[in-house]
Amino acid sequence: MEELKNRDRKGISTKRKIGKTTYEVVVHFNENATETMQDKLTRIMLREFRRKSNEKKMILIKSP
Repeated sequence: MEELKNRDRKGISTKRKIGKTTYEVVVHFNENATETMQDKLTRIMLREFRRKSNEKKMILIKSP
């Protein structure tokens, strides 16, 4: 398995060890962003809710 590494350390990083593997996550934010993190999470959750709701409607329509 190829290991990809980005040496750009400008973001906030956190490390977590799970078993014998250590994971490092570096978070980057767009300084020119127009929406807050809360706005972004709300948008993502609403999109997922609508997608799940549409899937349920499709199942109901297909059922005899």
